[in-house]
Amino acid sequence: MTGTQAVVTTDLPRGHLRALQAVNLVSSLDRSTVAPMLLVIAVDLHASVAEVTVAASLYYLSYGLLQPVWGIVSARLGTVRTLRLALVGAAVAGGLSALAPGVVLLALLRCIAGGFFGGAIPATLVYVGASVPVERRQQPVTDLMAGVAVGMAVATVAAGWTAQLLTWRVMFAVTAAAGLALAAYLRRVPEPPRAEVQRRPVRALVRAVADRWVVLVLVLGFVEGAALTGTFTFVAPGVQHATAAGAGLAGTVVAVYGLAVLLFSRVVRPLSARLTSPTLLLIGGVAGILGFAVLAVQRGFVAGVLACVLLGAAWAFMHSTLQTWATSVAPQARAQVVPLFAACLFLGGSTGAAVGGPLAGGGHYAVLFAVSAVLFVPLTAVSAASRRIYLRTRRGR
Repeated sequence: MTGTQAVVTTDLPRGHLRALQAVNLVSSLDRSTVAPMLLVIAVDLHASVAEVTVAASLYYLSYGLLQPVWGIVSARLGTVRTLRLALVGAAVAGGLSALAPGVVLLALLRCIAGGFFGGAIPATLVYVGASVPVERRQQPVTDLMAGVAVGMAVATVAAGWTAQLLTWRVMFAVTAAAGLALAAYLRRVPEPPRAEVQRRPVRALVRAVADRWVVLVLVLGFVEGAALTGTFTFVAPGVQHATAAGAGLAGTVVAVYGLAVLLFSRVVRPLSARLTSPTLLLIGGVAGILGFAVLAVQRGFVAGVLACVLLGAAWAFMHSTLQTWATSVAPQARAQVVPLFAACLFLGGSTGAAVGGPLAGGGHYAVLFAVSAVLFVPLTAVSAASRRIYLRTRRGR
């Protein structure tokens, strides 16, 4: 079976879903390695924490800015071809990151790696969106998020201990090798159904963003990125700062987040068939508020674990629901809207990391986490209420 053949079933074969999960795992692994290694990299490269944070911020920035570009490329080349191209480019940049002699070159290479990995996870969502009917779509989307969760868990544990016992460079080399292996394996995965070549993808994108519901979903993605993805970068350093623990132990605490996402994703799957999506958004939002509120008050080991469990629930309930919404809000331009949603998410993450860098550098972690807790309040209220209004005019849950 070649990459140009089309899937003839209306749902996603398990083997294809597992391959897409693996893509999410590796992408998440690469994206999550910097956070638990911030302090170690800063010491090794004789740089400040704020300077090393720039590497994470640029990763999120390039990941986000290139999302619309990858959507256009995917519409022309095909989802799987685009996915393989992104993985190869990310692997090359990641391998070179492992050899970076200074913080400036490291930041540049991480920026390039983020730009290429920007074509990975959104492509897996486009694949699911084209292969699974909307009424059954949240379950495989949640499965993809489980791959992200495993990547986060592995990254925070492995990166912290690897940086402490060996060198931080090993992690970038590992994700580069995994990216190359996946690019080769994906030759076995066919293009999704209904993935017709679009000759005017830019026009389709312009029409889509003229829809007020599309704009709302994109704004919600940006705010979620700023409140959760960007601020979460500083959870491991916050635990280190409060407990004087090494990178390995702090990373192990934060790994609970990935495990929590994985476990809660198992809960979201059956609940998505019984609860409405506004309810799922409300559950996730309240968990996010409580998680960051805990970190604003206390950042010891126990508090860190509790907060990571709550934030894992926030990601599993809220983010999977917003992503499912993104795959269906403009089905005629899914290949453009889904990457644009991811762009907003990671641009928000880049903004959150950039704003949080100086606060973290000054040791003001309580303020940093309190701001995110407050930001989650309007995010929760608006997302749940607007989703309920949306469903009044369109069929669904």
